Amino acid sequence: MRHYIRCTNSLRFACAAAMTVSLSGCIDSGSSDAQQPASNPQVTERPANNGCENAGQACDVPAIVPISCSANTPTEGGRSYPVAITSSSGETISFQVLEPIGGIDCRRGHPLVLHGHGFGGSRSTSGFDNYRESGFVVISIDQRGFGESTGTVRVMDPEFEGRDLIQILDWAEDNLEYLQYRREPSLPPALNPNPVVGAIGGSYGGGFQLLLHGQDPKQRLDALVPDITWYDLRSSLNPGNVIKTGWDLVLVAGGEAGSTGNGNGGLDPIIREILAQGLLLNRFPESGLDFFFYHSPAYRCTGEPLSVPESPDLLSFQIAPPAYDVPPTPFRPVNVLLTQGMKDTLFNFNEAWRNFDCLRARGGDVRLLTHQTGHILPVEAPDELQPAEYVDPTASLLEIPGFQSAGGAFACGDVSISDATLNWLQHHLQGKPLAGYFDGTDQNVCLSLEDGAAVQVPVDSFPAPGAPGTLLSGDAVVERVVRSDMPVPNGATAAATPNLPPEALLLGKAGDNGVTIGGIPTALVTVSDLLGRTECAADLSQYEPGCDAILFVGLGKRSEGSSRWRLIDDQIQPVRGLKEAEVIELVGVAEALNPGDELALLVYGFHPQYPLSWSRDPLLQAVNFEATVQLPVLQGTLVNEG
Repeated sequence: MRHYIRCTNSLRFACAAAMTVSLSGCIDSGSSDAQQPASNPQVTERPANNGCENAGQACDVPAIVPISCSANTPTEGGRSYPVAITSSSGETISFQVLEPIGGIDCRRGHPLVLHGHGFGGSRSTSGFDNYRESGFVVISIDQRGFGESTGTVRVMDPEFEGRDLIQILDWAEDNLEYLQYRREPSLPPALNPNPVVGAIGGSYGGGFQLLLHGQDPKQRLDALVPDITWYDLRSSLNPGNVIKTGWDLVLVAGGEAGSTGNGNGGLDPIIREILAQGLLLNRFPESGLDFFFYHSPAYRCTGEPLSVPESPDLLSFQIAPPAYDVPPTPFRPVNVLLTQGMKDTLFNFNEAWRNFDCLRARGGDVRLLTHQTGHILPVEAPDELQPAEYVDPTASLLEIPGFQSAGGAFACGDVSISDATLNWLQHHLQGKPLAGYFDGTDQNVCLSLEDGAAVQVPVDSFPAPGAPGTLLSGDAVVERVVRSDMPVPNGATAAATPNLPPEALLLGKAGDNGVTIGGIPTALVTVSDLLGRTECAADLSQYEPGCDAILFVGLGKRSEGSSRWRLIDDQIQPVRGLKEAEVIELVGVAEALNPGDELALLVYGFHPQYPLSWSRDPLLQAVNFEATVQLPVLQGTLVNEG
């Protein structure tokens, strides 16, 4: 049965607070169907515990002896068995070994594929048949604090989850005698021969891959397929310095339920304090943002070191601060197929592009395919999922009008991401040829426009700003200047009228042959108060009364003959504070407009993806907005009707 939470305007604040509690209850007590892939490979739910009194605590697992190629043990393969080891932090690390199907080849050996679950989930104990029949051995992992792995959830902390993951690879080398090894010319003699290892996973299951690749001293990962994962948690959870409360509430509920429901410690006290301060102050503490940065690929891509300040703004840092002792050494070259949902509003296309840009610069075979699903609320899971595709456990529990539209196919045009994932590993781990649908993807990004339709965009001229704080430029750019005719509601005024249509600032109309936009737009934005002031007094912070405007902007489309504007790919970017001509990076989109369709910059004072993040400024109930917008136009003509 579906459960719905509906918020009326008068109950908005109470409902938002109650939502977390309600979701926790639903996730803990409801069906687990939404947490499992909907199709191939089939995954069955394991018992609540494997003979343990408390599934979240360390316990003895069944004594199944791994196949030995040197002893006289059966080599039929096909088994699935749990393993529990003790981490360097004293917690239990649990994972599942799923042997190849069809027999163990001790002479050639078998490549290893690591699988990670989504946030709030747990390992898979069966399935992956197409991988195992292809000759792979799969290890599916309970990440720290989830399933039967104990401890608090640190969200891919190099000092905890990172070291746990290295121990899992060490165990595999010590115990799976049938692993395949090969000599890697790029590695020093001490690391050769090196095990052949790949990884798959979506969302949290994508984050573990990049963490492990950056941290493993033995450089054992050869091919990765991270789907819908993050580049910088600061921009994922706090874009434009505005807390993404729609998703943060759900992640807290899902993470707590997925951890404490198994007897584990839930979110780490540091994370709980960061989130609590954020909800109280309407902004995250600076120490908390550093903590998120340390847990992000951006930490290695930028090479910026961290240290705990002498007077941190987190009590938990004063009690048990992070060491920040894992240095931000650059990623080593690796073969990566990044896949990303254009409608993903938690980890959006910009995150995937930054990961792609960083990893491609380091070397290896790095490609980017997009699709029409991802972190989407409140919809059903898509029909086709890779083994690690993240299905939000609350996907069928929320229904907030206007929150976000349904996702689509897990494919870029007619290219199945599930098929591409397996073929990528077969190519880079087993030497098999890439399928024909990969042709051209070494030089182009596959941008999904809608189900069954995609466009190939050359990497070297892809329309994206070169670095944070820079404007989009190039031959594909069309520039428009827009300004609001009337002040845009801000703060309590906007929150009290959530159904008020956005201010639609017309950018143009699609010409006779239509127009295709795709890439990352930018805008040079000015926000002023009703007296025309674009900055606060020198002695005031941007959060002081009279200074703290919060708006939300995104590209919108209106079909010819319609009166309704639709936010393209449901992507919205917060803009905080008074400002004059400041560069704002909008969220990347891909959309085909039919002839006569209109394109506009939509400006909101309140948006339901940010239900608790509207401005608290009592002195700014409305603001003026103007911008020079840089649009990535790939095909066709955008007619300026201004």
